[in-house]
Amino acid sequence: MFVKNVFFQSLIGVLILLSGCTQLTDILTFKDSHIPETEYWQVESVVDGGRLILKRSSYKRDLQLCGLIDLTSEAKFYLEKQLKQSPQELPTIFASKSKHGFWYGDIWVTFGNEQESITGLLLLNGLARLSGDYQNCPNSDVFNFAENSAKEQKIGIWNSLIDE
Repeated sequence: MFVKNVFFQSLIGVLILLSGCTQLTDILTFKDSHIPETEYWQVESVVDGGRLILKRSSYKRDLQLCGLIDLTSEAKFYLEKQLKQSPQELPTIFASKSKHGFWYGDIWVTFGNEQESITGLLLLNGLARLSGDYQNCPNSDVFNFAENSAKEQKIGIWNSLIDE
């Protein structure tokens, strides 16, 4: 939670600087900042630990969780468990779309009394590794921190791997 709060405080500070706001009463928008906006989507199905089919009204999107590789067999079970504890409509950020028609992004699930990035939770629990292009994902700094934390604690896939 501390990392999340620091990240969002930093993000707000950067947005204020980029937008030229001189007062906190100015309205900040993401429209021209190249920062993806949050949308609310429902999960129709879980394909695997890193891929979901989302729906909103009559629209559907195939979402690949951004920045993940080497997902464990437990990742799908963990993802489904977190989704059951979350509201039906979930905050979703789409980072990009592949030439094959699926989207890269992230969803936020209920974790305790907070909403957390499912990608970050998978990494923090050692259920996946970061891909080489994870820097293109929203929250890439948080993802890197989560993976490093799992490595240091030798959690999940990091339990049997020698230091990398």
